[in-house]
Amino acid sequence: MRPLPDERREGYDVAERARRMADFPLSAAAGAEIFEDYDRGFEEGPALVVAGIEARYGIR
Repeated sequence: MRPLPDERREGYDVAERARRMADFPLSAAAGAEIFEDYDRGFEEGPALVVAGIEARYGIR
């Protein structure tokens, strides 16, 4: 996981994660989506939280 753009936590590799999770292909494929694009993740994270609140409570 990258705490900041272009900085990786030591010992963490998305490809290695996918290899270890080969029995769970959707989860394995999600690694690149979740951990590779820091800026998009930063933008989408709060949007997902708000969407979840809206879905749960019907707030708009």
